[in-house]
Amino acid sequence: MNENVIEPEILEPDERLPSDLLALRRLAQLLDAAIEIPGTRRKVGLAPIVGLVPGFGDVVSAVFSSWIIIGALRHRVPTRVLLKMVVNILIDVWIGSIPLLGDIFDFFFHENLGNVELLFRHRDISRPPRTNTEIALIALVILTTILLIAVILAFSAIVGFIYLFDTIHQSVMRS
Repeated sequence: MNENVIEPEILEPDERLPSDLLALRRLAQLLDAAIEIPGTRRKVGLAPIVGLVPGFGDVVSAVFSSWIIIGALRHRVPTRVLLKMVVNILIDVWIGSIPLLGDIFDFFFHENLGNVELLFRHRDISRPPRTNTEIALIALVILTTILLIAVILAFSAIVGFIYLFDTIHQSVMRS
């Protein structure tokens, strides 16, 4: 056995991790997998529950999810990975805002746990740190972008569902 093998940082024991990373892991757990569904091996968190409120719930969930991205900014995660994390949130908002289908999707897609895993895997202390001003400005841009796109996606999903329902209703009424 090679004694010089270095384990990835993601496998660090909790006592060696900064407290903010532990808090982000707990947040992801709360949002995605806080409650075990009896009789299954699946867990559900607050995000899918809040997401049951059409349009509004998925946007609120996205705002909470963006906190993990702010943590990734502090821990020097590369920009390409930050963009992947944003895309994960937007996918969840977009599909999650579709009534019924979105609720089923939220049951299986845990973007917060995935984003925390990306943060742990790609944090890099060898990269130059971002300043507090940079973090604040980037976080503001990301949060504004997520909110804007989330509202547009949620609105379009709701309008699309209403259109589909109306089309089916009119078709049934003609029969």
